[in-house]
Amino acid sequence: MSQAASSTQIRFAGVGSQGLVSASVVLAQALGIVRDYEVVQTQFYAASIQGGASCGDVIFGREKIVFPWVLNPDVLVVLAQDAVKAHAKSMRPGSRVLCDAQLVTDLRAFGEGVTIYRAPLMALADSLRVRKCMNIVALGAFAQLTQTVTLQEMTNAVLARAPGQPDINRQAVKLGYEAPLELVDRTPVAA
Repeated sequence: MSQAASSTQIRFAGVGSQGLVSASVVLAQALGIVRDYEVVQTQFYAASIQGGASCGDVIFGREKIVFPWVLNPDVLVVLAQDAVKAHAKSMRPGSRVLCDAQLVTDLRAFGEGVTIYRAPLMALADSLRVRKCMNIVALGAFAQLTQTVTLQEMTNAVLARAPGQPDINRQAVKLGYEAPLELVDRTPVAA
């Protein structure tokens, strides 16, 4: 928790065309409408949208949110290696990172006390033959990791906000929710 421990800050970070802003909008819907939290959703993306830096942010809590910008995420969902470099320094001890096992391999930039989990997000999206649903898989994995919303609540929010391929999206959320989350051991090796 941050902002005087009254709200939680979430950031989805990667590159343009990964659906990070859409993921943050879906999460905001799940938290605001389904769970009745106070929610603010913001976004950032580079001028060269496809392939440029991109992130979608959500802040939620039970009290009014007075500052709408994520400065130090409590949870960072990272889908590209470049996003690690851009956002690792903003992570505090006690915060959590959820990253794709294939696209994010160098985690040394994260400081001590940051808990990191890897999940096969891209591989699971590829198993559905729709890599563009990796953001939806990530939402399912986020729900599993944080337990802020149930699988059904996240599925309902996805279907309400991303109705394009409902069967694929439903499967993608479920695959993410059931994905193996590997806790990354960052204990220094003794010499």
